[in-house]
Amino acid sequence: MEQIDIAAFVRIVMRLVHAFSGAIWLGSGAYLLVALTPLRRVVTSAQDTLRAAQLRFRRWWVTASALMAGSGVALMFDRLADGRGTALYVILLLVKVVAGLLALAATGGLLPRGASWERGSATRVWLSGRTVLLLGTLAYLLGVLLSVIYPPDSTAGWR
Repeated sequence: MEQIDIAAFVRIVMRLVHAFSGAIWLGSGAYLLVALTPLRRVVTSAQDTLRAAQLRFRRWWVTASALMAGSGVALMFDRLADGRGTALYVILLLVKVVAGLLALAATGGLLPRGASWERGSATRVWLSGRTVLLLGTLAYLLGVLLSVIYPPDSTAGWR
């Protein structure tokens, strides 16, 4: 029986966590922007529904944000530590990180919420929802591109 490489297994798990948490973050933003936000203009009680949906999904979003950021930092150090990252890889990674951080910062990121946010009186977003979604999509697509440009090591078991 072949020995399991623990480091390769951990890399696979981190990649999956990073991809799934990014998909949750991006998918929830798209649903909020495309499906729920337009209801504010159509239904009078939609504002309360939108607020309730935001509050209920917030713990999933915060968890996905924390997992995405944590696994992203670990993967970044893992990929750059072996010295195989090219200048193109580093530039694309930098653009991805900046786009992701701007999207997280614009939505409040992982900052704690006060009572004013829960009442709806705090300013939460300094970029439009579409801009945040575009930044998040850019970061996600750059992640896919980076995984093609710089594939995982052969010990990971898949490319």
